[in-house]
Amino acid sequence: MPEPPPVSGISELVLEVSDLEAARRFYRDVLGFEETQYGEGREDRCWYLVGDTARLGLWTPQVGLAGGRGGAHVHFAFHVKDPEIDTLLERIGSAGAEVEGPIRLGPGRAIYVTDPDNNVVEFWSQDMAVYAAGARSGGGPGTFRSG
Repeated sequence: MPEPPPVSGISELVLEVSDLEAARRFYRDVLGFEETQYGEGREDRCWYLVGDTARLGLWTPQVGLAGGRGGAHVHFAFHVKDPEIDTLLERIGSAGAEVEGPIRLGPGRAIYVTDPDNNVVEFWSQDMAVYAAGARSGGGPGTFRSG
């Protein structure tokens, strides 16, 4: 049994939704999650801060690495320290899984692997506590509060 990856928590969960506006109303107005955005010109997705160390994304179904993958699946990101990305890339690849990345994602890097049910598992070095603090203070590179 291989050593488990050095994950310190889930930093992001992305749900693909068929009706983005209905989902936004539910998470924002019913559950009271704090809405934020990541990047400009992405009306096909929105983000919610979940506590101080995670975020929830809602996307319309997407295709391609930068936009997600088509079909019904869950996309979630585990937080790892940046130097661990290269180690995980090598380890997962040597186990025969196809790994995408690493790519630069905000101030961090990420790799992606798809499980047998087409769920996307991401390992991401972005510190979500820094992201959440930046979003709540009104912005920063790649991070800004919604209107």
